[in-house]
Amino acid sequence: MLLLTVAAGLFPVLVRSTLNPAWNLTIYNAASSHKSLGIMLTIAAIGVPLVAIYTGFVFWVFRGKVRLDDASY
Repeated sequence: MLLLTVAAGLFPVLVRSTLNPAWNLTIYNAASSHKSLGIMLTIAAIGVPLVAIYTGFVFWVFRGKVRLDDASY
């Protein structure tokens, strides 16, 4: 909640410049181009499901209880 309050108070300035107000870092001049955002969206749309599938596969492979025997430590 505190972070939300600070962000709302600073909007649209992310980092304030103490030297010159024209050098403030705003959300508008800090944003990436539409092309790079589109490329990252494509990569995320492919990568996130792959990570979720891999995580599910790992949980499935290592399912069950661990048996303690002579090979355990």
